[in-house]
Amino acid sequence: MTSTVLDVTLMLLCVSASVVVLGAAGNVVGHGTEEHSAADVADRLATETATVTYEVDGAHDSRTVHATLVELLVMTAGGGPNDGAETAGRFRAQALEAVEHALGGRTRVDVRYDADGEAAGAGPWMGAERDAWTVAVGPEPPAGADVTAAVVTHPGSAGADEPDPPEVERFRIVVRTW
Repeated sequence: MTSTVLDVTLMLLCVSASVVVLGAAGNVVGHGTEEHSAADVADRLATETATVTYEVDGAHDSRTVHATLVELLVMTAGGGPNDGAETAGRFRAQALEAVEHALGGRTRVDVRYDADGEAAGAGPWMGAERDAWTVAVGPEPPAGADVTAAVVTHPGSAGADEPDPPEVERFRIVVRTW
């Protein structure tokens, strides 16, 4: 009987020690959830989804959008819903907050409209100002930080509404992590 109790006690000590060792190994820098490469974040932008709910102007109603994080960024860069400035502002705020929350700290994402290989001129919506089609999420990296970068492109959706749609229309999403 003493031998069985001793064996069980020894086994429990070994299991406890392995849990402590494995738990400590998970906290090594680079293996935790705090550190992501730009490629990892770019992959998450393209595949991870979020749901954004916002109130509509002049109605006692709300709308819900469920999309990938990159689609939400493109929608905010495009001005958001066409239900008025206040509705677009609420959508934009909710969408950017959802993306920032999903990415965490130490990540900067810049989105801009790119037509014919140049990010200049009018945006995808007639008469849009540059600020309406450029979006940034997260703080700028510190000056001395080691930064990794990745670029994701997403097709634009406004070509059908324009009299002379550009040949190449896309949003360029630049991800930087440190």
